[in-house]
Amino acid sequence: MDLGLLPHFFWEMTLVDFYRYLIYKQREKAEEWDRTRVLMSYILNTQVEKKHQKKPRQILPLWIDNIEKAKKVREFKEDEKEKLKKMMP
Repeated sequence: MDLGLLPHFFWEMTLVDFYRYLIYKQREKAEEWDRTRVLMSYILNTQVEKKHQKKPRQILPLWIDNIEKAKKVREFKEDEKEKLKKMMP
């Protein structure tokens, strides 16, 4: 659904649909920037010595990194809670 080509979709959307669309577009842009920084790291790492090579997240931090990091922490905490439940009688 491209809102630029079909303007009548905008008026048929609910607020939740519009919010989901905005999130989708932001995530799409972030993924494009992620691909760009991976390519930047490939180019950089071929031109420098091993000790000076950098990971993509070190070259260009993005807002999406914080979201992925929070998901990993949340999953880790849930796993720990499950382990504790299994250990308790």
